Amino acid sequence: MNHKEIRGLISAVVTPFKTDGSLDVNSFERHVERVASTKGIYGVAVSGHAGEVLTLSSEERIEIVAAAKRVMPMGVKLVAGIASGSTAGLVHEGLIAKKAGAEMLLVLPLFDVRPYRHLCHQPEAVYSVFERMDREVDLPMIVFQYPEATGCAYSLPSLERIAPLKNVVGVKAATVTASKYAEINDALGDQLAVLAACDAPSLLGMLLHNAPGALLGISVVGTQHWVEIIREATEGDARKAKELHNRFAVPLMDGIYEYQLQKTPVSTCAANKEALAQLGEIPSSWVRPPALNVTPARKEAIRIALEKSGLSSKLPKAVGL
Repeated sequence: MNHKEIRGLISAVVTPFKTDGSLDVNSFERHVERVASTKGIYGVAVSGHAGEVLTLSSEERIEIVAAAKRVMPMGVKLVAGIASGSTAGLVHEGLIAKKAGAEMLLVLPLFDVRPYRHLCHQPEAVYSVFERMDREVDLPMIVFQYPEATGCAYSLPSLERIAPLKNVVGVKAATVTASKYAEINDALGDQLAVLAACDAPSLLGMLLHNAPGALLGISVVGTQHWVEIIREATEGDARKAKELHNRFAVPLMDGIYEYQLQKTPVSTCAANKEALAQLGEIPSSWVRPPALNVTPARKEAIRIALEKSGLSSKLPKAVGL
C-alpha cells in the first residue's frame, strides 16, 4: 500500500456492551455499518482506545473484527487496533486480526509500561518491534504516536528509523499540539500518512498543516460533518473548514472530550457512547471497569453539546436523562 492512498477520515468506533458486560454484537454491527456508510469516509478503526481495546480479550477482538468485516461496505478500509506488552504478543494480535479480516493495523505502543517507556526514544528498540511486525504479519500498519506527556511518545529519530519499512504506512499523531504534529509531518509527510488525531480545537491547526486526513474517536458522532471538515481543511476552503469546525466540532469537543483536559473522572469512551445513546444509535453508554461511567451532570453537558452542534434535531423525544 502506498501511504498517499490514505486520505480523509478514519473513524474510530466504540464497542457497545450489554448490561451484563458482554459484547453487544448486534448493536456494534449497526454502529459500524452506519459509520462506514458515511459518504466520503476512508476507513473505520475498531478496537482502538475509543473501542476500549484494553478491556477486550483476544477472542473478543477477533469477534469485533469479524463482525465489522461482515457489514463493511466495499472500498472502506477496516483498521484493527492491537495492543500487547510484548513483541510476540503484538505479532499474535496482528495475525489474528488479519485472519479475521482486518486490512490495516493501528499498533498501540508496547512501550506504554514503565520499564519500557525509555525505549520509545531508542530507534533500534522501536525498529526491532516494527521490523518483526512488518516481516511476520505483513499487513499495513499505522503507528500510534502518543502525546509527549504520556512518557512513551516515540522520538522523531525512532519514527524516522521505522518509516522505510514496507508496511509502516502511517502515523496516528495524537500529539495534542499543532506544533508537535507539524514537526512530525514536516519530517515524515513524504514517506508516511501523518494523520491528525486530536479531539480538541487544536485539530484544525493540524489539518491545515498539510495533513492527509485524520483518525478520530469523536467522529462517530455526526460522522458526515467530520468528513466535510477534514475535506475542506485538507483539500478545499479553509474558511469553510473553520466555520464548520467552530460551529459543529467545538461544542462536541468540549461537551464530550472536555478538550482532552480530563476535567472530570468520567471516561471519554463513556461520554462518546452517551452522545450516541442520546442520538438513539446505541442502547447504552456503559463502559467496562476500571473506566467510570457517565454522571447525570455529564449527561446534561453532552445533551447541551449535541444541541449546540446542531445534532439535537436527531434526538429522540425522551433521552432518558
